[in-house]
Amino acid sequence: MDNKIINIYFLSLFLIFNTVLSDVNVTGIDIKNLYAIDDSRCIFDKTITFSSPNPIIYVFWIGFSYYLPNYQINKTATCSKVQLYLPIGQSDFFYKAYNKSFYFVFSQNLTVQCYAPKDLKFELISKYFYNFYKSTYSAYINIVGLDDNTDPPSLITENPDFSWMKISNDFGKFKVTMWGVPSTFDPILFFNNFIFKKTTSIKYNITSPYHGYISYQDSIIDRKPNDYQMLHQFDYPQYWIKLKSKERYPFIFLKYSFFNKPKLVSSDDDGSYNYFINLKPTNTSSQNTPQLILKNYDSSFSFSNEYKIYENSTSQRISIDFSLFHDPIYDNKNIFFILKCNGTFFRNRIEIKYRWNDVSYLPFPFGYGSLINSTTFEFDLTFINYFFTKGTFSLSLDQSGISLEYNEIDGSGPIIFDLNSYDTFSKDDNTVLFRLNYSTSNGILKIELYVFDKSDSIISSIKFFSTDFNIISGDLKNGVLEFLYHNSISENEYFKIKVYDANYFFTEMESNHYYNEFTLLLPQLFLNNYRFNSESISYIGFLFNNVNLTNSHIYNIMYLETYNVKLSFDPYIQITPQWDNITIYGDWVNSRYEFKFFMPPNIVPGAFEYAIGTPSLQYILNTELPDEYQLNVINDRIDLMGPIVTTMNKNPNVGLAFIDNENYNITWTVTIIDYNGFNNGYVVVIGSIDNILYNVSIVSPIEYSKEFTYQVNITLNNNTCISQTYSIAEMVLYDRYGLNSTFFMNKGLDYTPNINPLYSINDKSLFSIETECPAGAFIQPELKSFDFEPKSIDVGSLDRDVTFTYEISIGSGIKEYPIVYLTTATLQVLKCNDVITTQINSTFNQYKCTLTIPYGFGLPQDILVSLYGLIGFSAYFGYSSITLKNNGYPFLIETSFTAMGSKSPGFITGTSSISTEGGSFFIYGRFPPNADFNVEFSQGYSLTPPNKSGSIIKVDGVKSSNYSFNIWINNGNSKSNMYTITPFITQYLKSKCKGSPFCGGPTHGTCDHLSGCTCNWQWEGEDCNSKVIIPQPSKCKGTPICGGATHGTCDDLLGCICNSPWVGVDCNSKVIIVPQPEFNTTSPTIVLNETTTSDNSETNIVALINIVGIREIDYNNKVLHMYSFNKWDYVSNNSKLSTYSSNIINKNGSTTPISVNIEYFEDERTIEFAGQEINMKPSSIKYTIYIDQYPFSTRLSQLQLILSATAIINSDSNSCSNKEFDNTTSESSDYVKLSISNKSLYGRFIRRALVDSTPITISNELLDKSLGAISDSHTSQSFIGINIPIYNKNVIIDPDFSLIINSNPSTTNYNSICSPTSLSGLSKAQLAGIIIGCGVIAIAITIAIVVTIKKKRNLKKEMKIFSNKLIAMK
Repeated sequence: MDNKIINIYFLSLFLIFNTVLSDVNVTGIDIKNLYAIDDSRCIFDKTITFSSPNPIIYVFWIGFSYYLPNYQINKTATCSKVQLYLPIGQSDFFYKAYNKSFYFVFSQNLTVQCYAPKDLKFELISKYFYNFYKSTYSAYINIVGLDDNTDPPSLITENPDFSWMKISNDFGKFKVTMWGVPSTFDPILFFNNFIFKKTTSIKYNITSPYHGYISYQDSIIDRKPNDYQMLHQFDYPQYWIKLKSKERYPFIFLKYSFFNKPKLVSSDDDGSYNYFINLKPTNTSSQNTPQLILKNYDSSFSFSNEYKIYENSTSQRISIDFSLFHDPIYDNKNIFFILKCNGTFFRNRIEIKYRWNDVSYLPFPFGYGSLINSTTFEFDLTFINYFFTKGTFSLSLDQSGISLEYNEIDGSGPIIFDLNSYDTFSKDDNTVLFRLNYSTSNGILKIELYVFDKSDSIISSIKFFSTDFNIISGDLKNGVLEFLYHNSISENEYFKIKVYDANYFFTEMESNHYYNEFTLLLPQLFLNNYRFNSESISYIGFLFNNVNLTNSHIYNIMYLETYNVKLSFDPYIQITPQWDNITIYGDWVNSRYEFKFFMPPNIVPGAFEYAIGTPSLQYILNTELPDEYQLNVINDRIDLMGPIVTTMNKNPNVGLAFIDNENYNITWTVTIIDYNGFNNGYVVVIGSIDNILYNVSIVSPIEYSKEFTYQVNITLNNNTCISQTYSIAEMVLYDRYGLNSTFFMNKGLDYTPNINPLYSINDKSLFSIETECPAGAFIQPELKSFDFEPKSIDVGSLDRDVTFTYEISIGSGIKEYPIVYLTTATLQVLKCNDVITTQINSTFNQYKCTLTIPYGFGLPQDILVSLYGLIGFSAYFGYSSITLKNNGYPFLIETSFTAMGSKSPGFITGTSSISTEGGSFFIYGRFPPNADFNVEFSQGYSLTPPNKSGSIIKVDGVKSSNYSFNIWINNGNSKSNMYTITPFITQYLKSKCKGSPFCGGPTHGTCDHLSGCTCNWQWEGEDCNSKVIIPQPSKCKGTPICGGATHGTCDDLLGCICNSPWVGVDCNSKVIIVPQPEFNTTSPTIVLNETTTSDNSETNIVALINIVGIREIDYNNKVLHMYSFNKWDYVSNNSKLSTYSSNIINKNGSTTPISVNIEYFEDERTIEFAGQEINMKPSSIKYTIYIDQYPFSTRLSQLQLILSATAIINSDSNSCSNKEFDNTTSESSDYVKLSISNKSLYGRFIRRALVDSTPITISNELLDKSLGAISDSHTSQSFIGINIPIYNKNVIIDPDFSLIINSNPSTTNYNSICSPTSLSGLSKAQLAGIIIGCGVIAIAITIAIVVTIKKKRNLKKEMKIFSNKLIAMK
């Protein structure tokens, strides 16, 4: 019956039954004028809702031959969808509505105007902003000339730079959104998804998002690879492109690939950026040609490259011979399908895609029965289904499959009496709880949920099996179950739910549709349009801004203000600082929202990406907000990728490796680099025939090394090996911040977001080494017994443990013992991994394993048991369920189900995360829904959940904890399982940096929020905003001042300015010319010896300078670690310069290299160090000390290098000694002056150092009191500590020493030590003999023995204390 006849029929009914009901409410019929879709017509497209106590079932549009079915959305409301074609001009039409008894209920007359679009003008009114989630550009526009009573038009383009372009209405403003960057803008209009022809009366004042200010013409530094040889069917390549232009969002597009969005992952020393794209071709032919496109924004440059991918003819494509398929076997309620078939190219434990009712990727050894030859396995599989099943089923393994025919039976899906949804107690949790009341004769097998967009395309889908849903009351056939859906559905999307029984009959329900007295709806939370946009925001700020994340991280807080008004929803922010998309919910504090988040090291500099979102998936991107709302990141380098292998070699590098002894090594040598610093990793090598895995850990010789070479050794025994190829099957490498690079040869899943650490190794033959072994006769292992208890289990109870016991005769040996597998009708698989091995005797092993079966596993059917993975020598054995049955072993676990009672404590399966600050969190599991119970905490308190269901509990008021804690549920006298929670650490400290901007900005200093400001040269103060002013001394030193007019002059600001040859702070000393010292070949110890007296006296001065050690101290000067130097390597550069090298072993086992240059200056010379000129006097010694990277214990630590200086005279006559430690304003340095009689050792320590190649101010301090320096009338000793602030790479310091003669003897100083005693018991003759007869080195040794005994005792004591502490820590 056509529509005209129907219309006539119902019109006649209207004449007969002229009953009009007035209580009808109509929505959705708001009339707007239309723009034509072509030269002659418009389309009227509406969804209308009728509400009436007498529901409307039929709606007919009089005058048009068009009818769409209606659907009921609740007991009193019906929806009607209509699409009518109207001519250009005015159209008058009407509709009539009827109830289910064909009684006329309601009619309405309508008038609509259809326009041909003309005289429209499109104008940009905002800047473009980039959507980093969708790779789109958007801006707001005005449409001048648009009829106020019309829907907004949409735009498409014929320019190939676009995939699509559209205009949307964003809270009353038009927004244009485009994918890609157009070089020209030549769109055509279309309205309501129908294209209208171009017209010259439509003007576009819309420019491209960019205007050619960045050119890629000369920017492509590198791109790779061009051709790619696939190792196996899932070995897709990764595309890399390197650009000189620092463009965050370049227009790079990979055509004909499922994944085409580039990710900026690293930068290089030259400032270039590296982009990465995973490639998965849409075309799966043997030779694929995706296309890489890189375009300039101004059309001056366009690069396109076809990317050829060749599949290896020996790759692991699976070929199945299904000729061995067996007939099914039946028992009282199950049907077992038996498959024994041969498969070729099953190598390297490749995951296989199984399709049996549902799809599963299952790894080796599941399904493998026996090894036929080097490339062929026999598969031995058993599948289970309900006895009374329907229709045609298909079974497929990888690319091969078979159809199984049955006699189809009649039936229908489960009856659903009610289905409700809940928002799981909290607006800030995007989780929906569905609860349905069902009835079915066969039990519920699974539930499927599909999400659709407005064009009826599937956006996402998810399946819920018996382990995912929770039957909270009733039984398998009649009851109530609930399940959690952890994704969101926006207001412009709808969903369908399918509920399957064990016969695969299903009942389908659609959202907003009416079924059995209920309507399937989402919680109102997800349906709201919150009208939240950038105009809702009054302020955004951050605890820390302009954050330097070079090799450091920080915890930060974002502040969101909304005009002092709390929003009607709880907003959240989403960030993706590295790879994972992280959602952070805010707290309402002091009339604003606070979001606490972590910023990892070495991320992309510039504006930090964030989005502010609502529960209905509306969000505002930081790119559309003003500059003052941006969080600026500072970084020297980008590193968002795990460690990479740059070179690889193998040994033997060609030909076969003949295994001719019991300890034969095959070797791969790899060079690994990572800017963040390597942490750890592993390599898995696999045999091609026996499939045995060799797991090798990779450790760096130096902690967090940026580059090192490692050797992967596999040791083979000629008595037990077999001839086969060994290949790298896996490689996973981690850097110090947790970023990883991953290579899997054997995964069936054909996409991973991780970067392949081997991507730069083009020669794939390096991955494998072929071996040959002597032929041997082996006795293969054999299964002798197999059993398990219990053989039936209630999968709804708390006791769901099953113990498996099996015995195997060893034969010549077992390379790998088998694993028990449990499978369901939906191909859910469990492995019993915790196997305990007991050797019964020399020929038998017993294996025992206990497995807790998950709640609901297997329902509504039984569970199959199989045993796979027994590997001997060139032999493999697996036992499917039917094979176990045929051998007389049990093979099936019968299941039953009892719903959880009100006195049960339930059990916990997981929780949401919680911070160390405490607060609220969710507990997931299975719980009695109507019971009153408490959640107990191991800290000694309990909480009563304010909200709960059978699957989820919300707990408020959790106390703060910096450590892991346990929780459990108490329900009366019953106690659930214990679950451990490790809170994530929050360290939101108030910044110690001062000033605005912090530390005066980058020209004044750098900010470390934990330790404060580090000022650049010439700036000082806690905020680095005070110019360094050299303080005016109270007066110049000396009597007379500056030694008098002949010695020097006094500068009120700088102090004494000495005339040559006078030196010193008071210009009362002269440099003593000493012969060039001999360099010590064992340590950087120098002896300055005045061999002839400079003042015709009998007193000679000898000086000893030595590097004592280095220590790490905290901000309270507490010593954290003490290091000494046990050995130095010596290199003589020339007669006046020598180099000493050593290292310290740090507390974490790493080493810090240290080198010392000692240079003798024969003549006066001016040098430059750290931006400061230094005048070196003749006969002086300069130390240049280089300290490499050191792992500081805290951000507030610093290093302290300890030097000792000792002066001694060779006279036993009365003498006096004294020491000075002060600073000089003219040289901006500290000095130590050790005087005996009228001679001194003068050491200068400038307050400057090169820290990470940057000159900064440092401090020096005297350590005599703490280290016990020796002082008497003949000896003066000092220990000087050079304090080195925290650094990243290295530090260089530069002290120097010289001998001087003083005008004023030491007796004139008030703190002099004078005594007639001789030097420590040494006679003048003895000391003279040492000086004359033993040479310089002997003198140094003697002096060291004499004057440093006490010093060494103190240092040994200190070292002993630290050694004891380290032992205690270990």
